[in-house]
Amino acid sequence: MAADCAPAQVEKGSQVFAGECSVCHSTKEGETVMGPSLHGVVGRTSGSLAGFSYSQAMKTKAVKWEAETIDQFIGQPQSYVPGTYMPYMGLASAPDREAVGCFLAKQG
Repeated sequence: MAADCAPAQVEKGSQVFAGECSVCHSTKEGETVMGPSLHGVVGRTSGSLAGFSYSQAMKTKAVKWEAETIDQFIGQPQSYVPGTYMPYMGLASAPDREAVGCFLAKQG
């Protein structure tokens, strides 16, 4: 995914992340806010970051976070992982979701 992302798309993702996600998530390694750090999230299995208390639903989902799964999750979190603790209604814009995926792919 990151190889397919133009620098402008990564920058757009950074801006969308700042406005939509940074209240609850950090991209700094080891920094937990309300949600887990998203540093190195691409390639990681859902519910697997040591030291964070995930919902059983997120642990059971055991999805590998990649472009497609990130897009699906941030589009409709409660539909993609019923029972998730994430209180986010979802990001409607497909281009914004893709940009966030590109930004996250560059974070570790």
